[in-house]
Amino acid sequence: MEIRFFNAQDVVAYRDLRLYALKEAPTAFASSYEQEAQLSLADFADRLRPSHDAAGGVFGAFSDRNQLIGMLGFSREHRPKRSHVGSLWSMYVLPEFRGQKVGSSLLDCAIAYARELEGLRQIVLSTTASNVAARSLYISRGFESFGVERDALCVEGNYFDEEHLVLRLTPNVETVSL
Repeated sequence: MEIRFFNAQDVVAYRDLRLYALKEAPTAFASSYEQEAQLSLADFADRLRPSHDAAGGVFGAFSDRNQLIGMLGFSREHRPKRSHVGSLWSMYVLPEFRGQKVGSSLLDCAIAYARELEGLRQIVLSTTASNVAARSLYISRGFESFGVERDALCVEGNYFDEEHLVLRLTPNVETVSL
């Protein structure tokens, strides 16, 4: 398996995986298939390396046969007061590859990448609170819960809570509380 940031040549595979993910796991994403199926290929290309975030992009996991089997987005806040915060988003692994360490490999790669970024102190993410497998993976890598947003998503009339987690990359030495 190879894990790397997507490049311009990967945009069609990324779009196809993203749309499949939105259909297959609608409660795992804030966006919907109907919403994103309307986007152009250029819109998807813009996500691969956002212009406002030189450190950000989307990691792709590719099988030994060069099939795209998973993805995980990473971004860094661009506002000066929040530039110490990175975010992970849109983790997805094709169902037939789950349980084969694809998700953990994507997560480990993203965390290692984030640790190399100067001044980055923490990574935040959110997951559907009922997604036990995802939550267990994040907790196993040191993420800690810092809150639950009740009824964060509404999918087909059903509401789902979203749990917010953080991984501190550096010791919290001089944090000022107000």
